[in-house]
Amino acid sequence: MKNILLIIILLGSFNLKASHIVGGEIYYDYLGNNNYRFFISMYRDCNSNGAQFDAPLMLAVYNSGGGLVQNISVPYPGSTMVPVVFNNPCVTPPSNICTENAVYTTVVNLPPLPGGYTVSYQRCCRKPSITNLINPGDLGFTLTCHVPGPANFQNSSPRFVDYPPLVLCNNEDLIFDHSATDPDNDQLVYSLVTPFHGGGNNTSGSGCASCVAPSPATAPPYPPTPWAPGFSATAPLGPGSSISIDPNTGLLIASPNLLGKFVVGVQVEEIRNGVVINKTVRDFIFEVFNCVVQLSAILPAQEDLPDFVSYCQGYTINFVNNSFGGTNYLWDFGDPTTTSDVSTQFAPSYTYPADGNYQATLIVNPGWPCTDTTVMDILVNHVFETSFTSNDSICINENSFDFVGSSTYPTATYTWDFGQNAMPDSASGQTVNNVHFTTTGTIPVTIHAENAFCEADYTNTIYIYPEPIAEMVLPQNFECNGLTVDFGNNSQNANRYLWDFGVPGISSDTSSMFETSYTFSPGTYDITLIASSANCSDTTMESITLNVPLSVDFTSQDSMCVTNNSFDFIGQVTGPPGSIYTWDFGTFANPQTSNNISELGVNFVATGLLPITLTGTHENCTETVTHNIYIVQEPQINFKLEPGLQCEPFPAQFIDLSFAETPISYAWDFGDGTTSNEANPLHVYPFPGNYPVTLTISTAAGCIDTLSLIEPDLITVHPKPTAAFSISTDDTDICHSLVSFTDQSFLAETIYYDFDDNGASIYEANPDHVYISDGSHRPVQIVTTEFGCKDSAYQELTIQPFTLFVPNAFTPNGNGFNDTFLPVVYLDVLEWKFQIFNRWGELVFETLDVNEPWDGTTPNGEIAQNDEYVWKITFVSCEPINPEQIITGMVNLTR
Repeated sequence: MKNILLIIILLGSFNLKASHIVGGEIYYDYLGNNNYRFFISMYRDCNSNGAQFDAPLMLAVYNSGGGLVQNISVPYPGSTMVPVVFNNPCVTPPSNICTENAVYTTVVNLPPLPGGYTVSYQRCCRKPSITNLINPGDLGFTLTCHVPGPANFQNSSPRFVDYPPLVLCNNEDLIFDHSATDPDNDQLVYSLVTPFHGGGNNTSGSGCASCVAPSPATAPPYPPTPWAPGFSATAPLGPGSSISIDPNTGLLIASPNLLGKFVVGVQVEEIRNGVVINKTVRDFIFEVFNCVVQLSAILPAQEDLPDFVSYCQGYTINFVNNSFGGTNYLWDFGDPTTTSDVSTQFAPSYTYPADGNYQATLIVNPGWPCTDTTVMDILVNHVFETSFTSNDSICINENSFDFVGSSTYPTATYTWDFGQNAMPDSASGQTVNNVHFTTTGTIPVTIHAENAFCEADYTNTIYIYPEPIAEMVLPQNFECNGLTVDFGNNSQNANRYLWDFGVPGISSDTSSMFETSYTFSPGTYDITLIASSANCSDTTMESITLNVPLSVDFTSQDSMCVTNNSFDFIGQVTGPPGSIYTWDFGTFANPQTSNNISELGVNFVATGLLPITLTGTHENCTETVTHNIYIVQEPQINFKLEPGLQCEPFPAQFIDLSFAETPISYAWDFGDGTTSNEANPLHVYPFPGNYPVTLTISTAAGCIDTLSLIEPDLITVHPKPTAAFSISTDDTDICHSLVSFTDQSFLAETIYYDFDDNGASIYEANPDHVYISDGSHRPVQIVTTEFGCKDSAYQELTIQPFTLFVPNAFTPNGNGFNDTFLPVVYLDVLEWKFQIFNRWGELVFETLDVNEPWDGTTPNGEIAQNDEYVWKITFVSCEPINPEQIITGMVNLTR
């Protein structure tokens, strides 16, 4: 078997620059009085350069509509180290595995709320080296849980029991109990899922999905983490690998194939009465390493170093060590000017004293029995850079540029690329004068410098201004907008502007802004705009005439009841002489229009929000104002009962259908001596019977009234049955799996059994059932009355499995101990064939008797030699479903 290390790390670690989270989970306990204690268990890679744990951690609470309820600051509680558990004595686990855990806790008061609450925490970033995600270094994660609504609000969520081991060899299957516990004993179902993304490698803003630590976390729903091609939630380890989790037990089995870091998501659903009330997701990283026990000293070529640009990038070399199998390292950097050019680091850096050729030597495990040596040729030269200077920005008219190049090597040669719109378009030499361009805008210019085998390029831009075009923009209907005018600017190819507003006798009526405004007196003015850039300019002029502006407004009563309403509208207007003012009260008013400044005693026949408009006009100018009044409707009464079976105890949910445009007071009489003042009360009828229901409503504002409504036959509560039954046995084996069921229920019209055996069920009072699967079973009885009222009861039942044990060695030496090889069968078999084969596939023993062993001799009676033999058993068991089965294995014969 190959020895490949598998490192499992619980997701990521934090770093505001590029953090490496090792993630976690959220769970909570209900403490009573609407208080919940939340646990946020976080993990980080303590070998990373990422940020420490959040101090504080920000926990967001949202309602079912996505509205933020609370954003809670949770203090940092300190952390503990997570031990690396590895039991393979032949392989040394990696030494750079370091994980620490912090468990934040806080108590939050959450009153029952329809739809419940979503509690979330978000953080960036994951490790950038993750294999199965797209751009993992920019991805964060979201930890979230749900507090159910009123029906299940007294809930404590499930929490995972253990953490996956940090180290495992590949091709050695991981079999791990990933189960959770639930304080309320709710049903738990496990599955592989895609973890949530949340937060990003961006520090701008707050409360945003792209932030490193969003505060508050964004509202649900949350986006999934994007899988790289070839990976998915059910195949997170990629091609050739496998992973599964038992939905009922949480048993996780993984068999990785590829090397790398792989995110995996595990979800546990909390189910109560057949309804999912919460989901908890944990995502973690499978890190797969090749751990074949070998040793080799390996160094890359200098040009293959990650930071290599050229041989002229300076004297410091950041070495990369590709060796494996070693624990100690000795470097000699080949610097003849010193004897201290050595290091014992794994991947050191060294700065050479001058230009030249050097040879670095690496010895892995120096002085050990197993060691290896390699060398690396190094060529260094001081940094080679080039640049140039030129004129500043110039207008297109008669432009001419002079360029002067420079570099860190005085003997360098230069070539230029000015682009296809330049004359000349290219040149050589350190200085080039009188270069002309035929286009405007930003133009790139590139200089290329060479010195021996060193080369450098530098690109910068020049700017050429086009000829400007001056164009001012007057506001639409500026003559109607008052004496202050906002001037727009559509000028082109300009960066300087001069406005003159044409006011006689003053010189301060100017502006140099791109767009501007000016307040005039009534009259006519000539406006001038000059637009310019560099040594180019253009002028435009417009003439305007301005008047005193129109202004209209009015006051009235806000609202009245539709009966006997009467409104007074008081106008407040100004404007030039000759202005006309017109009212529009609408088609439901009396009168509908008027030209008076004020109009009194206007009444309306419609209800609701009604617009009232006053308009002033002068020549082509119009000014309008609209205010709304409100006509209140008369109240109406009605209610209904939510449909459902009316079985004792019957929770009757009453829904108010009454209408009023002002607050309503309620008085309910449930017909059983109890009352309520709620709008939509929930009342439980504990006993069978018929009950009349009465609702009375009243309003104290708007249209004031009191109304009553009685429903005499609305509630009829039926009695509830009692489910009960017994079974003939609660512990038997798979070969004697007939179980008899005896009904002991009361008031049952129909009786139904679910045997908890591969979906088997029946409608019958006293059935018999043969179980075909072993293990623990929980059969259920459901009884129903003629009115549809139900009850259920359960029994516990254990079916022992068919078991076959085969030893792996025996010693036929005649000493009376372990002299024969015989499989042990704990239940009956219907057919049996037991065969032994040697390593060449020859049959050396065969029997059809389940009690006949092999004594270690050949068919001709000779003593079989010490060796490993293949056994094969073909049998049919006594189980209810018993197809022929064939199993094989190996046995060692040692005398």
